[in-house]
Amino acid sequence: MGRSIENWEEQTFPLVGAAKELKAADAAFRDMVAIGIQSFHEYDRAWRDFLHSIERAWNKTIAEARGRKNWQRIKSEYDHLRSTDPLLRYLIQARHASEHTIDPLIREWDANLKVTPIGDRVRIEWDDWDRPLLPITNRGTLFNPPKKHLGKPMSHYRRKGVSEPRTAAELAMQFYVPMLNRVYLLRCSREVVPNK
Repeated sequence: MGRSIENWEEQTFPLVGAAKELKAADAAFRDMVAIGIQSFHEYDRAWRDFLHSIERAWNKTIAEARGRKNWQRIKSEYDHLRSTDPLLRYLIQARHASEHTIDPLIREWDANLKVTPIGDRVRIEWDDWDRPLLPITNRGTLFNPPKKHLGKPMSHYRRKGVSEPRTAAELAMQFYVPMLNRVYLLRCSREVVPNK
């Protein structure tokens, strides 16, 4: 189908609640991009907004697709990925930590500035810019920042000068937008499973 998030119209889209949350997640992601290396606190707020909106999008998809033919099979596929994929599982736990703890989720960039004298000159080096994801503890279980997503190492997805939370948000949107499109097609089939 290929609908992009910008084209979703409330009047024609049956998964209105889920679509609104994905739009909110997209807005939070755009805030992260716009903030960039500026205010850490604003960046942290946008990251937390993203986590909350992306999880609400999933919860509202569940509520709005309930009772549709083939929904349980599709839901089972996504539940499995959400519980086994390191990135998706981490995002869920980060949202829980944001909601239920006061623990930090990301860390401000540490340039790790190194100045080395070389004769009458100096060499200045620093680490790539980032606001790294932190380990999350939820209900006594530790969740480390993801090292893989959909079978590929996170280094496959990382780009120089793009923070780890921003990369995680991009990958989450690339997972949830097509998921909602798939459920939209299911909703448009108008086949309802009879109540038992």
